[in-house]
Parts: sequence; C-alpha cells; structure tokens
Amino acid sequence: MADHQLARALSVFAPVLYVDPPAIRRPRVAGAEGPAGVRVLQPMRLPLLRNRWTAFLTRFLVAAQIRRQLRIVGVQRTLLIEANVTSPVVGILGEARSVYWAQDDWQGLAEIVGLNPRILERNERSLVRRSSAVVAANPLVADRLTRSRSDVRLIPFGASTSMFESESEDDARPTRRAVVMGTINARIDFTLLDAVVCAGVALLLVGPITDTDAGAAVDRLCERGDVEYRPQAPFRDMPEVLRGCAVGLVPYTHSLFNEGSFPLKTLEYLAAGLPVVATDLPAIRWLGCPDVDVADAPDAFAAAVRTLVDRPGPDLQGRERRRSFAREHDWERRAEAFVEVLALRDEVGARI
Repeated sequence: MADHQLARALSVFAPVLYVDPPAIRRPRVAGAEGPAGVRVLQPMRLPLLRNRWTAFLTRFLVAAQIRRQLRIVGVQRTLLIEANVTSPVVGILGEARSVYWAQDDWQGLAEIVGLNPRILERNERSLVRRSSAVVAANPLVADRLTRSRSDVRLIPFGASTSMFESESEDDARPTRRAVVMGTINARIDFTLLDAVVCAGVALLLVGPITDTDAGAAVDRLCERGDVEYRPQAPFRDMPEVLRGCAVGLVPYTHSLFNEGSFPLKTLEYLAAGLPVVATDLPAIRWLGCPDVDVADAPDAFAAAVRTLVDRPGPDLQGRERRRSFAREHDWERRAEAFVEVLALRDEVGARI
C-alpha cells in the first residue's frame, strides 16, 4: 500500500509511528520486526463505525492509544500525517503540525466499502479546516479540495523503483502475456479484459478477489482462454511475477472512486520496465507518460494490448526508458516533498 511505502521512505528523515486502521481487538504493536525506523501500531476501536457517536468516541480512543506509544518511545514533538477519514485524530493528538493526506475520493469509497458517506464528508471537511497543510494524491481530488482551501499541495503516489528494477535473464526473453495485479473487485472493467482475451492475448491476474461478482467474472475469463489467476503473491515477489509479462493493465471503470484515485500499479509496471494500457483516468492523464496507452472502449483497449504484445524482441531500450520515467516518481522523491510540507528540517527530535 502507498501508506506503507511512504512510511519507509520517511523513516530516512525521522522515526515513524505507522498507525494501521483500528480493529475490534486488543491493540497490537510491532517494532523490531518492522522496517528500520518504523514502529507499527494497530489500535483497538469500538464496533458500529456507521453510528455517528460510536465513530466520534473511536477517535478519542485511537488518539489515546497513539499518545501512549509516543510516550513509551519518549517523543517530545509529533508531526502527524492523517490519512484516515473514519477515525481522524487531527487536533486531539497534541501534534506540533498536521497534514491531511487525501489519497482518494472518500465519497466514492463509502459506496464501495459500506461506510456512512455523511460521516466521511463531515470528517473530511474538519480535516481540511483543522490541518496545518493539505496534500492530495490525485489531481481531481486536489481540484475539489482547492474549493475549500487554496493551498492544497498535489503529491501523487510513487513507486519503490529499485525493488522493481532487479535484472534477470528473463528480461531478454520475449513474452506475450498481459498482467493485472492488485485487488480484484468492482473497480475493474471486465468487459475490457474480456476483449483482451478475445484478441488472443494471454492474461495473468494476481491479487485477492474481494467481490463476489468479480470472482464470477474471473471464473468466466479462466474458462475462455489462456488466463491464469493467482490469488496471492507477496509484494516482494511482484518483480519476479512481472518479469514474465509484456504489458501491465489498468482496466478501471469510471466510478467516482476510480476517477479520484491514483493507480499505484501504473508506476510499478513502468518501474519493472513494462509498457501500460490504462483507461482514461485523471491521474493517468496527469502522468503524461508516452509509454502509457489510454483507451476506454473494449476494442481499442484490446487492440492497444495486442500491439504491445506483438512487438518483436525484448525492447531493452524501451524498458530502460520506462524505468527512467518511474525513477522520477520514486517514493524517495515523494518523501522529500512531504518533508517540505511538514517543515521537518526545521524540527528537532520530531517523530512522524
């Protein structure tokens, strides 16, 4: 996830307490087994988050657990990056400076995960008003938030490029397989994947299925052609998975949530040296990468994929060009931008 990768990148500048979404169980803390400089807390929450008062009380419960961890490690000044709109703790944590990190369009998210959209809207308005700074990960979200606050900063997601750049003998071998990696659910436009399979392209799907309809769609694809589905692959193994592929796909629908998101997999495909075919989303347009073909109609999408997989040879020059583009969007660069927003270089002994 983007949160995890940014936390690792920020730990170069200051110790980081990473707070997982709260769960209905005893708090969990991880230290030594996590990345250097990152301590992980999963706080306990109350049930029934759709209830207004339960959601309100959960904020203070979560804040109390965070403050306890900060006391344990002896933190004097805290810089907060708040990305949780269900139980935000901005203003009640005692932080020296706070940044609201608007990763997605939360109204679209509420529809997908079954949260109360009114609570999310109210929480976001409060975050925008009370935070020291606001950062948006998507140009559409940045435009929307700018209506309420003029100093919104656009810092999109990045990629752990060095992880995806490891070389292998497979890089010199031609392949004709397209890949979709990530969570498989209603965000995906399966009519596009159907068209890709009908065009005679081998397809690999990697990631958990979190939607019954999506599971049925994957089953139909697997019955129709050269399609392989892998339900899970550790993130560290994804570079190896991508080596056997010719093109990465971002076949998203134009839902409210997708329009206000930043498909992290796009940069990860490019970091692995793969060209990309994606639907026409604001974040994709913002990237402006010549190695990302944009197509919405099934026939056009499939034709773009087929053209890329039919290219002769391993395209080593194109592979390096795409990796070079991805390096410009590495998480290290994103972390440096957050350091600037947090005014971290002016802080002494601060913890993020």
